Amino acid sequence: MNKILVIIMLVLTIQVYAQDVNLTIRVNAPANTPPQDSILPIGNQGIWGFWIYPKSKALKKVDNNIWKGVYSFPKDTDLEFKITRGSYFKEALYNGNGHSAQPIKLKITKDTTVVLNPSNWNDIYQRSIVGTVRYHHNFSSTYLRNTRNVVVWLPPSYEENPKKSYPVLYANDGQNLFDHTNLSGSEWRMDEIADSLMRKGEIEEFIIVGIANTKDRWIEYNGTPEGENYLKFIVTELKPFIDKTYRSKTDKSNTAIIGSSMGGLISFYALYDYPDIFSKAACLSSGFFFDDGDIMSKIKSDLSPFHNSKIYLDCGGKDLDYDFLPTNRMVKELLNNDKQISVLYEEFPEDPHNEVAWSSRLDIPFKFLFPKK
Repeated sequence: MNKILVIIMLVLTIQVYAQDVNLTIRVNAPANTPPQDSILPIGNQGIWGFWIYPKSKALKKVDNNIWKGVYSFPKDTDLEFKITRGSYFKEALYNGNGHSAQPIKLKITKDTTVVLNPSNWNDIYQRSIVGTVRYHHNFSSTYLRNTRNVVVWLPPSYEENPKKSYPVLYANDGQNLFDHTNLSGSEWRMDEIADSLMRKGEIEEFIIVGIANTKDRWIEYNGTPEGENYLKFIVTELKPFIDKTYRSKTDKSNTAIIGSSMGGLISFYALYDYPDIFSKAACLSSGFFFDDGDIMSKIKSDLSPFHNSKIYLDCGGKDLDYDFLPTNRMVKELLNNDKQISVLYEEFPEDPHNEVAWSSRLDIPFKFLFPKK
């Protein structure tokens, strides 16, 4: 009888293991991969650290720049992973231009081989960024549908002066700020501009928190319920994390927000809806014309949330073929009716609607919002 039970158990065990299938990951690493480093995935499975930190065994180096690893999972497992050299900061990039890939996603139904050809590594590519940046990937929110990456730029003296705290500038469209990771192939050059002005003593030093957008950008940067939730995310989830993780000045007088186009619109909403959190906003080429909320009627009837705040507004003369200029002028006129609001408004007749244009005039809001004290 015992022998029969043992046989049955063995058969059941074989059947269970027969349901496992193998995933083979092959990485053709770029030539600049440091020879002393290892390559390993991070992902949604325990062996990959559940997205918290890479903890799996390194892939095996089978040739000069070729790495390979085999992992077993139950059939029909939903897999998500990225390739790193041991941390998010050393994540694989693709397409030769700094694009950080979305996680590889697949339901593994049979033995499968995935071949990856990264073009660079995040830390090596990001050496083109002026200053120190730290990455917080796949930042989640209880209010929003999608995770997003957050990149924090630290001012020149941050590492040198461990007792000093700094104002914080929250910046929308975070993947467009410091490097070429957007579809237009251009950037704000926010790191170079901030670093230069700070080192020259023309502005005070501050931390920049870049918040990457998602596929929900349009509704999150708008006067919609999703826009309200996006601001709740910044105020109740992201800001407490930043204030806990970095040496930030947490009060409203040292908290600002910036954005362009729809990012300018949601920055305007942030200052209006959370006057106890933000006291400064820079809204470049803002999409007031596309607002799905009622911000215009709100400010026509009540400007008090903006009292004792600083607002930078501007617009390019070639901001697409829509009504950017008229609506921005209208907002400027409304704000100018209240002397308790400090407003700086600029127009740039020859400027188009893109990152290059916003970069060329970024020093103006920086000097307005963060003058040297």
